[in-house]
Amino acid sequence: MLTLPTKKVQDIIFSALSLTNDGVAVFDANDTVIYCNESMAKLFDSTAAQALNKTFGELIKQCFNRSAGINIEADNVEKWLATAADKRRSVPFRSFETDTQDGRWYLITEQVVSGDILYFSSTDITEKKQAEMQLEALSKELHKRASTDELTTISNRHNFYEMAEIEFHNAQIGHQPLTLILIDIDNFKSINDNFGHAAGDTALKEFAHNIKGKLRKRDLFARIGGDEFSIILPNTDTKQSLIIAERFRNTIAKMKIHHKDQTLQLTASIGIVQASLTMESIHDVINAADKALYQAKSEGRNKVCNASEMCNSPINQYQLTTTRISPETKQQVTPCEHA
Repeated sequence: MLTLPTKKVQDIIFSALSLTNDGVAVFDANDTVIYCNESMAKLFDSTAAQALNKTFGELIKQCFNRSAGINIEADNVEKWLATAADKRRSVPFRSFETDTQDGRWYLITEQVVSGDILYFSSTDITEKKQAEMQLEALSKELHKRASTDELTTISNRHNFYEMAEIEFHNAQIGHQPLTLILIDIDNFKSINDNFGHAAGDTALKEFAHNIKGKLRKRDLFARIGGDEFSIILPNTDTKQSLIIAERFRNTIAKMKIHHKDQTLQLTASIGIVQASLTMESIHDVINAADKALYQAKSEGRNKVCNASEMCNSPINQYQLTTTRISPETKQQVTPCEHA
């Protein structure tokens, strides 16, 4: 059997590695490059000859200072290197993805061989990564379309029920107040009949825009029907929600919606309910609020009605105005909570 000298075998291997499209580098125990092919050198914004005898840290700093090669997502390169040092050689084999300043992606593998010798390789996975990112973006877009009302760009009915159920259970488990507000635009059909559906669409968009601007980020606002909207107010009790609902009613009544040469004005009937421990699901909350909404409409519309104290109660007639709300109750809601 023919036996080649060790140096000859090494030269053959290195010669073969220099021809591959995959990047290959070998670091000694001091993390100094003892071999690097051209494909790997490009990741360090270098040539194979320039990379030889440089340490990993020197190559990374070169990338950082030049804003080229491997993308170093850090303000402090020394901290980045310290983190990398903790990971390098921590296990016999590891792999991870990284990107470069020119937008390409690579799968990096590190393998400890012959003691502390580190075999460092890279494979270009840009096309695969781009396909994954496109698929992820498409998935997010499809989810957005599936959960968003196309006309008003707020949450749609399906997404509302899904998210509201989660909010309901979180409130029940945490023993926190949660209120549902149902809003129905009064006599909306007459707008479509008298001014056309385009005018109706404009009214719905303006309505949603105005109400959305008065909500917190954590509040859930949705269009659940043609002219019916719902709002979940986490950590909000009945007294607070009555004030908020009245603000909404006043805001809607003051809106002037311009469509072509017409100016439209709206009013709305509003039903509210605070979830109770006897309610088993968000559907129970919605049913209670819907009864309050129906009561508000039957009492003449443009009203706020609380499910626990119906509008026609002999004690509480909730045709609310600002002057009907006591100063003590007003103090329950701070200006920063709802506009």
